[in-house]
Amino acid sequence: MRRRIALALALPLVLAVTGCESSFEKAAKIRASQGEIAQAESVDVTQLTGVTAETVAVIPSADGLMAAVVIRVSAEGTGGALLWAPIEVRLLGADGNEVGTNNTPGADPTLVHLPSLLDGGETLYVNDQIAVTGEPVEAEVVIGGTPVAAPVATGLEIANAAITEDPSFGTTWTATVTNQTPVRQEQIIVQALLREGDAVVGAGIAIIEGLDPGASSDVTGFFTGGQTGELEVFAPASNADDGQGAPPREPAGGADAATT
Repeated sequence: MRRRIALALALPLVLAVTGCESSFEKAAKIRASQGEIAQAESVDVTQLTGVTAETVAVIPSADGLMAAVVIRVSAEGTGGALLWAPIEVRLLGADGNEVGTNNTPGADPTLVHLPSLLDGGETLYVNDQIAVTGEPVEAEVVIGGTPVAAPVATGLEIANAAITEDPSFGTTWTATVTNQTPVRQEQIIVQALLREGDAVVGAGIAIIEGLDPGASSDVTGFFTGGQTGELEVFAPASNADDGQGAPPREPAGGADAATT
């Protein structure tokens, strides 16, 4: 199966790093300016043999305008790890028609990539910002990428994960992420789930744009869906020990902005 994914660096959707604009403020600005989507370059995504996807949860937002999705991805016999692999998720309604997708013009790269997946292992892909035009009931997933032989960490170290009550935004989640790998990790997608028994009832992500070896960063995010339950926070590595993987985020305004 072959699909196209729109990629752009212009709209970071959920960044939550200490000292920066909060994820809530950024999300509000994104939703207020949906008509101002930047030009995006599309790439082909061909389903990679040996990779399978299973829908864990599709969670509509309270207002019904967005949905979170949690996908379990497994690999067997790919010949190496996947790094920053493109992923497309189509949400389908009860009639089988598409009601939402992460494959939209101007989509932030962190929402259309799987950070890493070891051969013979499994990981989760979480996206809490898929706009929908109807009630989603299932997901169709396509995952591409090229396996690499370099060593890849299973995940970054998580500490102090907690559910908190923000006076302005309500229920939030917080955690401290430490890069215990030997290389800088770019575009770290910190993923949070709320579970009630075996069911995932809430999900959210926060992005760290880069973390040097040994460095730590505090993150804050919010949930789509349920606001109570057992909290689970994890952050897959996005770069192998040789540096392959997620690229640094391009500065706002393009490559030229870095020299001005």
